[in-house]
This record gives sequence, C-alpha cells and structure tokens, in this order.
Amino acid sequence: MPGEHKIRVGIVGLGHNGLAHIRAHRALGLSEVVALCDHNAERLRQAGAEFGITRLYSDDGIYTDPAVEAISIHTGDHQHREPVVRALRAGKHILVEKPLANSEEDVVAIMEAARETDPRLKIQVGYILRFNPLYEAIHRLARTGALGDIYYMESDYIHNLLYQAQKTDPLTGRNWYLEEEIPMVGGGSHQIDLLRWISGKEMVAVKAYANHFAFPAMRHEDCQVALFRFADGSVAKVAVLYAPRCARPPYCNLRLYGTRGTVVDDQVAIAASEEDVHPSFRPIGAERVAGHPFESEIADWLSAIRDDRPTRIDLADGANSTLAALRAVRALRSGREEEIPVFRP
Repeated sequence: MPGEHKIRVGIVGLGHNGLAHIRAHRALGLSEVVALCDHNAERLRQAGAEFGITRLYSDDGIYTDPAVEAISIHTGDHQHREPVVRALRAGKHILVEKPLANSEEDVVAIMEAARETDPRLKIQVGYILRFNPLYEAIHRLARTGALGDIYYMESDYIHNLLYQAQKTDPLTGRNWYLEEEIPMVGGGSHQIDLLRWISGKEMVAVKAYANHFAFPAMRHEDCQVALFRFADGSVAKVAVLYAPRCARPPYCNLRLYGTRGTVVDDQVAIAASEEDVHPSFRPIGAERVAGHPFESEIADWLSAIRDDRPTRIDLADGANSTLAALRAVRALRSGREEEIPVFRP
C-alpha cells in the first residue's frame, strides 16, 4: 500500500542465494534492503555497487545497526549458528536458509538463545518447498482428509552436484561444500520437511544407510538413505543422491499412500467408496514452480512481521526438520535406530 512502512532488511552472506534474495526483495517492494555483510571484501563491494547499498559490513556491525530491523542469513550450512544467535540477541527478525544448522549442538544452541530473547521476533527457516504451489495443493489435500490416514510416504533429493567441487573460497582456499556439506542435512532435510508438513506428523525414530561411490571428493557419503517412523506408526523413506547421472526428478519422487487416496508426483487418486480399490489418477491441478519461489517465502516472513502472526516455518518447526535429518546421520554412524526428539513452540 502506498506510504506503508517498508521493513528494513540486512543480508548476511552474498553467495547465489543471498543475491537472489536481494532481487526478490526488490521485486516484491515490501521491504528495503539497507545493509549487506560478507567476509569477502570484493564480493561485498560489487554487491553494494550493483544494488546501490552503502551500509557494507565485513564484521558484526550489521547486527547492531539501528537501521536494520530484520536479518536474512545466507552463509554456509555450518555457519548459521553465530549469525542467528547474534541477530536474536540484537532483537532482529530473522530469515535463515535451511538447514537451521549443520550439527545438533548448533541447533540446541540456537533454540536456547531464542528462549532468552523476545518471543515476538519473527523467524522463518527457509524450507522453500512449502511455498511451491503444487506442494501447497497436496498439503491441502492431506490436511482436509481427502487422502484418509497417510501411512506411507516417500520423497527423494536426487541432484547431480559435482560442480560444487569447483567452488573453492579464494580467501581461505577451502571448499566448505566438500568439507562440511552432509547430504541428508543439506539436501534431504528439504524432503523431510515436506513430508512432516504435508502429513502434519512428527518423526520419532530413524534408521539409515549410506555409500560413497559417486562423489568421492566429498568428505561425507554422497548416497544416503533413511527410513523414518512417525509418532502414529506411519513410515517414510528419504533417499539423497548427490551425483546421479540423470536429470532431477521434477517432483522429488513424491509418493503418499493414505487409506482413501494416493499421490504420485503431480497426480492424485481418491477412492469414491470402500469398494473403489483402483481409483484413477488425475492431475492435482496445481503447477510446480521450477527453481526456488523466494518471493513467496519472503512475502510470508515480511507479512508475519507486519501483521504480528506466525511464519509458515517457525523456529521450532524448522529445527525439527533439521534435527530429524541430523538424527538420520547419527543412525548412519551408529548402525542402529535413533530416536528423534521434538522441539515444541
């Protein structure tokens, strides 16, 4: 609306997603990106020049800058804890990329910091699939009971990411992706979050397996598969492959089996009666957005700040998806089923 206050946002981390978020903020027109932060001085200078932003930080000053009301965090997965905690303690609203963190210790530290800060702060954890129109439509189908009781689910993260081996930081000589990225956490938590959100159920235990054939340059196994058990006894499988020789499956191999209906990719079959054992599949009627619908995610966060309402993926919700992925990794290492604790809002 004309004359309405635009929320003043600072961006931390100016890689691909950080820059994409600046462009999305500008396209929406609901906010003003007023400050940028990155450890790479040249990248910081270039972004400032491109977008006409003069409040440029290579240190912690962005968190205490009174001109910044909200912080959007786009550092590497293993570098989320410090900026999130600093932003919380500075009283800033936060959008942080998924996963929330790359270790259980960091997830717990973030949750503890949040308990000690203003509960009115609006935090969005960037599980972007929740903003894809197709998955929104499937979520509505499941939550309105059209599928009945969902008892088995699948969704896979199958994405050739071999190009990441070329992304060495010119300042440090390190490639955080090869050293720190954990496929079940960095990729698989997308699918874990999607299944939690669609079903409305919490994962309580996990078993997992892995191998390391296709992307040996990565420190962690590039093929990771987990079987999750939910509180009501339903089951889900999530497979993560980081170096398949194929295109990405467009619908993440999504499969939902309920007592009344079934979803396969963008198709749904719903039984008309108990005797209708082979209902025909039909299109769900919503298109999947290719890529990342950042504008929808950002608009939800900004309107939550303005209207004082919850974000779509609040801190506890995002922490539970991340923690389920991290417990799957623990199960890989232990060789046994691991329990998954659940954070409550």
